Amino acid sequence: MSKRISILFLFLALFAIPNFAQETFTNSEAKVSVTLPAGWVYEAEGNSIIASPAEGGFAVHFNVIGVDDLGAALAEVDKMLAAQVADLKLGEGQVVDVNGMGGIVVEGTADGILLAIGIIDTPVAGKSLMVGAWATPETLQKYAADVQSILHSISAAH
Repeated sequence: MSKRISILFLFLALFAIPNFAQETFTNSEAKVSVTLPAGWVYEAEGNSIIASPAEGGFAVHFNVIGVDDLGAALAEVDKMLAAQVADLKLGEGQVVDVNGMGGIVVEGTADGILLAIGIIDTPVAGKSLMVGAWATPETLQKYAADVQSILHSISAAH
């Protein structure tokens, strides 16, 4: 199985694993919550959070985007990424359900590193949540359980 197909299956599977998490963050503007595993650290700025294990070496990015159409939100993320990396190649999107919220997952490469991006339609009109991570296959495998926990935790805030 190719690395690209493997990363897509891994990312899709991440939405189906239960979590055992420690700290929950809610974006009140988008009405969505995310829970980080114990031992993870984060940096929050405006509508974005970058979360990583305490030892570093890997990060998961969360950004609230001012678009609720999943295709338009994905195009916006594509523009953001293209401005940050030299060699961006994305595959076709796959429709997913994230705890009752519609979403789309896309995988590809950025500067030769595996990339997985998820766009989730939040409960607030005009708002989507982008979840992204890129890493070598070995790094992604090392943190797969933590990433599964994070992605499964994403839910509509009450």
